[in-house]
Amino acid sequence: MRTSRISSWSRSRSFIYAVRATAIVIAILIVNALISFTVILSRIDILQQNSALRVEDICPSRQRYILRDELGSNSNDTHRGISSFAVVLTVNSGFWDFFVNWDNHFQDRVVNKSDELLLVIIAQDADIYDKLKTWPKPKASRTIIIPVYDLTKGSSASARAEDYDSVGYKSLVSSRATYLLNVMCSIQGGKPNKGDDDLVILYSDIDTVWLKDPFPYIQTKLFGSNNNDTDMQHRPNYDILAAVDDDEYNNVSPYYCTGYLVIAQTPASIAFLSLWEEELISNPQLNQPVFNTLLRSPKIPGIRHGDLGQTEFPPGRLYFDEWAKGSREVEKRKKMETMVVHNNYIVGHDAKRKRFQEHGLWMNNKRQL
Repeated sequence: MRTSRISSWSRSRSFIYAVRATAIVIAILIVNALISFTVILSRIDILQQNSALRVEDICPSRQRYILRDELGSNSNDTHRGISSFAVVLTVNSGFWDFFVNWDNHFQDRVVNKSDELLLVIIAQDADIYDKLKTWPKPKASRTIIIPVYDLTKGSSASARAEDYDSVGYKSLVSSRATYLLNVMCSIQGGKPNKGDDDLVILYSDIDTVWLKDPFPYIQTKLFGSNNNDTDMQHRPNYDILAAVDDDEYNNVSPYYCTGYLVIAQTPASIAFLSLWEEELISNPQLNQPVFNTLLRSPKIPGIRHGDLGQTEFPPGRLYFDEWAKGSREVEKRKKMETMVVHNNYIVGHDAKRKRFQEHGLWMNNKRQL
């Protein structure tokens, strides 16, 4: 009997010790978790502060006088509650006919935007600059034509219609981050979200065709519903939006296309453009792979990126190769819902032009070359 009582008492004591030990371990884990969470928040806050400080270092050296004066005066008179959009294009002599085609569609589709829209055309060689200076400026926007030597310290870029992945092509597209960063920093002094309105840069390759006005879609995607302008939020939901080339490529999902970008003027987006530029300058290359890699890297934590719907902004493989050739109602519907189609997934100036012509998207005879 005595032995049984002692054994029972020992088991009770062991159980109590086990419960206490478990409670202590749980308490320690909770405390450590709280401490770790606090440290993470602190690090994020420090990184965000450093990002903001970094922007202050990036932009002053980027404010080219022609950009700062012209862009600044053209972007300060936006309406309260409506985002200010700057559409940015790069054009060289080799793709002059594609610019004409792009502009004709742009004029037909984008209307009543004169108070909100700024068109910035970057001329990549001297001949195209001379042509653009005499080109009738679009009525639907305020237009600024900038020679490339006002954006970089180098000379003019290639004037040829370079093929994808060629040395000349890589040289051309490696300057994209530099152009966008200089424009971003020169508008409103590179000070993001300081006023009542937000600046948004929309970069578009000129082998795109705008079938519908994309701005209501982009406005809603970035800032939410615009049913009541006075109640619209002024802080964007994203720093960068991009068209999608593939749902997944090289273990990246989604795989963004740098031929159609929407970039809000935020500290994170400016810091990103600076890093993207550094990578491209150090090694001229296709700008799209490194763009996708950097967006997912820890170098800019918390950058908010998202996709533009593939139905509204399809790549060429979908619009031309699947939807246009398909007979199902769903494919016809997707084609009807397209806002901007990109003539990619095909190589060569002439092949791109022929594809546009075959699908009734070549309008360069509307305004004379």
